[in-house]
Parts: sequence; C-alpha cells; structure tokens
Amino acid sequence: MKRDSADVVVIGAGVSGLSSAYFLARAGMDVVVVEKGSVGDEASGRSGGMISDRIVEPPLVPTALESLKIWSTLDEELGYPTEFVHQGRLHVALTEEEMGEIFTEREAAPKYGVEVNQVDLPEMQDMIPGISPQVLGGNFFPNGGHANPQRTVQAYAWAFQDRGGRLYQHTTVIGINVVDGKVSSVETSAGAIATEVVVSAAGPQTGLIGEMAGVRVPVAPARVEIIATVPLEPRFKIALVGSGLYGRQSTRGNLLFGGGAHEWTDVNLTSDPAKPNTPMIRNIARRLAELLPEAENTRLLRSWAGIVEQTPDQFPIIDRLGHPEGFVVVTASAHGFGLSPATGLAVSQLVIDGVCSFDISGLKLSRFAKIDKSWRQAWGWEKGAYNT
Repeated sequence: MKRDSADVVVIGAGVSGLSSAYFLARAGMDVVVVEKGSVGDEASGRSGGMISDRIVEPPLVPTALESLKIWSTLDEELGYPTEFVHQGRLHVALTEEEMGEIFTEREAAPKYGVEVNQVDLPEMQDMIPGISPQVLGGNFFPNGGHANPQRTVQAYAWAFQDRGGRLYQHTTVIGINVVDGKVSSVETSAGAIATEVVVSAAGPQTGLIGEMAGVRVPVAPARVEIIATVPLEPRFKIALVGSGLYGRQSTRGNLLFGGGAHEWTDVNLTSDPAKPNTPMIRNIARRLAELLPEAENTRLLRSWAGIVEQTPDQFPIIDRLGHPEGFVVVTASAHGFGLSPATGLAVSQLVIDGVCSFDISGLKLSRFAKIDKSWRQAWGWEKGAYNT
C-alpha cells in the first residue's frame, strides 16, 4: 500500500468499529478501517447476539435505548440481514441471590423509562417451554431481542463499503504519530495512512493501541465461551438470561448459550490469543441443563471462544479525547454487540459535531484517571485466573 490518507482511520473491524465507520461514511467522510485479522474474527463474531436495555446499569441506559430504536430498522438501514428478532428478553432467577437481581431490575426500571413486566412460573413456561419448574421468579423486558453476530458484522462491513469506505484486513497497526498534540497518521504493516482522526475500536488490543498515542486505557482482556447444541424443535424466540447464562435459540433450533466466569488473558498486536476448549464448557452445559432440563441429554454440536475487553467498572468507554486531539476511544467492555448501532452513531457525532445527541457522559475515559496501574493484579484479573 502506498502512502494513503483518510478523514478518519478506524482501528478494528468488530461491530463497534464497523458501526462507527458506517455512520461516519454515511455522513460523507472518507473512512478507512484497519483490521489485523478478518472482519468479526474476535469477540464480535463470537458473541451471544444479545440485545437489551441494561436497566440496572444507569450509565448505559441512554445508549441502550438508542440502540434498540436503531435495531428495529437496522436491516433496512444497512441493506443486509442481521436476523434481528424483537421478541423480548426474559430474566429468570433460580436462587434467592438471583431474585435480588430481579427485584433490583424491577425497581430501577421506572426511573429510566424502561418497560418491564413481572412474570410468574406459568407465564414463563408459556414463553419458554421446558423451562425449569425450580425458577423462583422473573422479569420480562418486551424491548429486548437478539440477532446473528456473524451476519450482523458482515452487514456492517458490506454497508460501509457500499458507502465508499475502504476496509484493509490482515493489516496491523504498528504506530500512531502525534504532532503538536494532534493525531497526524497511523503506521500500519502495509504503509502509513495520513489522518487527523483515529477511532480506536480495537477490542482486547485497545490498551496497546492507546499506548501508541500516549493514552492509558485500562482494560483487561478475557476469554469467554459459547456452546451450541444440535438443532432442536424451535420452541422460543425470546432472549433468555438466568443461572449465570445468556442465550437464545437460533432460527435452525440450536441452543446458543454462554456465561459463567471470565478467563483472564493477555494479548499482542500481531496474533490472536489461543482459544482452546476449557472446563468452562462443562460449566455452561451444566447450568443450561439446570435452566432447561429438557436439554440435559442434548448433544453439543460445537463451542467457540472470543476475547472481550473489560474496563474496571465493566462499562464501555466512548470518548473523544482532547489529548491527543483527534483520538477517539471506543471499548465495549463486553456490551459491544447490543450497543453497536448507538455506539457507531455516537462516534460519528463526536467526530463531526463534537457532541452526542444522547447522554454518554458516564462513559468517558476520565472516570479512570485515578485508578492505579496495577489494578488488574489488585483485583485478581490476571492471566489464567477465573472471575465471576
């Protein structure tokens, strides 16, 4: 690649990066996306596909509600299918501790204008045939849903390119040049790209990319897993959360569920972290059998893992920094898929207008200004350790 230039360089071709690139290109900007691997190769293409309003996490509520609005017309907007299913989300409790979460959600919902309905066991059995009779209670969120992660990532990529965007896959970022306090170019394995705006949406590599620009972004990479059963008779379209799991039934009938502990890891800029099967698969399968007893003897078809990044408070960062000028940090903290439409819109507005039309004030990087550099060790989020 000869020396290139663009209005904006987006680092990372996951849902957050591609959504940002799409909305920027839609606004008429010349955008390049640089990805060290392939589109959606990491967490985005390997997620559970869950979409919800996250009402127990106030800093996320405006972004989640904005995303839900966009999801309803996203297929039409992009021109490609995401398999978005808007049938709601059911959150159930099998223990008294989980019931505490249910009560907290139910009490918080009215404060944020989020619709939630209390449901009893017969109602839940109608929604999810075969759900455990041991369920103690639940909340139903009519505005929740789910979509196909692989199709969604590809839809963003194709729609971005349809808008004139350029996508450089298998291209590694090796440096970010800052001149007089402003971003000036991005160095890649294929050459330099001159630009005044860089959007770092590099997932688990976000911290490493930040260091190139002189910015400390506290993130801890963690490996998470999803299991898929053989296809069963389609029984439900509702997104289901409970017993430490989140999941859905695919259009073909596969049960797709993930959850449990995080396995903390480390990452670099040149290769993907190893993703072998671990004991977490057995943990997920056991919990799924507790939640849906009819699935106890169902064969697993496959499993897969992806690396997500977690901030100390486990909320995303969406922020355009003043130092260096022109550097935008986007890190999803495991919320990226469901929030991706609003994330992309927010980034485009920050780049073009400097402000966002909905409240993302709780997602600024500055909230971590005083966190100690050894926070991972202090919290036990070190490589190999599991944390629930």
